[in-house]
Amino acid sequence: MFWTATNSEGYPSPAALAVDAVVLTVRDGRLDVLVVRSDGGRRALPGGFVTPDEDPAGAAVRVLEQKTALTRLYLEQLGAFAAPGRDPRGWIPSIAHLALVPPATQPNDDQTTWVNAHGRHRWAFDHREIVRAALDRIQGKLWWSNVAVGVLPHDFSLSQARQVYQAIARTTYDGATFARDLKATGLIQPTGQTTTDSPGRPAALYRYTTTSPAWGSGRRKRVPPG
Repeated sequence: MFWTATNSEGYPSPAALAVDAVVLTVRDGRLDVLVVRSDGGRRALPGGFVTPDEDPAGAAVRVLEQKTALTRLYLEQLGAFAAPGRDPRGWIPSIAHLALVPPATQPNDDQTTWVNAHGRHRWAFDHREIVRAALDRIQGKLWWSNVAVGVLPHDFSLSQARQVYQAIARTTYDGATFARDLKATGLIQPTGQTTTDSPGRPAALYRYTTTSPAWGSGRRKRVPPG
């Protein structure tokens, strides 16, 4: 079945509107993406159709709640993907979203799993393009915004933050330089508390100044790879 539609002016138009979500987290030092197993062994992003009573962001939240049970997460619109041949069922544009979630997040159904975001996968539809756009977005915003707020715990050590930033940037940072430059963004603040989870001296804990999307100071130097 191939869906078709015609608008009020008599021109061919999209048959429906969908949302897809690139859900990312850092697990064991690796950037992972949440995928749905589809027919033929291909990977697909969690997604669904937008209903008449919701906007695309609301549809994305609904889909992710169904897949992960999360209601609070970092979510931003990634972009529109609307090539006429992107979906074999018809001309169905998708409003893609980027979500970042804690590493302990587990999918709700056995058809959904975590895979390496940079791995070689056979993707359904145009989902390879969507994932690449998401990876470019998160890497580009990493040192200029608090985009990692969705992955890190509310209170975190600089060592924990460095592991997450390294996994996203796919590089290694010198510990002292990383700490200096992350503080210089103005995006984090000390909590006054320490953690003793790891061997050695207690580590100071920090948190982002806000959990809402925010931009940091543009005066800091980009942290060089270690």
